Amino acid sequence: MKLYAEVPRHRTQQVLNDIFIALWVIVWVRVGVIVHGLVDKLAGPGRSVERAGRRVADGAANVSGDVSDVPLVGDDLASAFDRLSDAGGFLRDAGQSQQDAVHALALWLGVLLALIPIILVLIVWLPPRIRWIAEASAANRIRLDAEDLHLFALRAIARRTLNELRSAAPDPAGAYASGNYEPLAALELDALGLRTVRS
Repeated sequence: MKLYAEVPRHRTQQVLNDIFIALWVIVWVRVGVIVHGLVDKLAGPGRSVERAGRRVADGAANVSGDVSDVPLVGDDLASAFDRLSDAGGFLRDAGQSQQDAVHALALWLGVLLALIPIILVLIVWLPPRIRWIAEASAANRIRLDAEDLHLFALRAIARRTLNELRSAAPDPAGAYASGNYEPLAALELDALGLRTVRS
């Protein structure tokens, strides 16, 4: 498998593009992590509400147990403190729910903020890169056999502009017809970033 071109100008461009993509991914992952951390800090008030609710619920439950033994009014007092303990439990649950919501929001914001730009750049960069790797790998296997140079020459005739063809051979059709495939094959291989067999 051919990952990079052999021709320096092509290879340099590919390496720079790959480095840019790697840095792009690293930057957006870091941005996602930072946003996650910042949004996750918004769960602080929920923790305070949960702690306050827990203290109220626990304190009221303890007092309820203590006052239930008071003669004549113990059951009424215990009932009031039980209701207060229940209210503290609701407060504790509300604080926990707020924290859960903030944690989920932080996670999804961080992930989406990182993934969207990464996916967008990969949609643009990855298909041509994979296509080049496939074409260059196939061309690399074929070009090793000098008898297959006519395939590259034919491909050059089909894909390159007339000016490009004439810069490779003054009479491209005549060169192909006479079996002089090397200049046309070199043109096509150069477009792929590969050298001819003799280079």
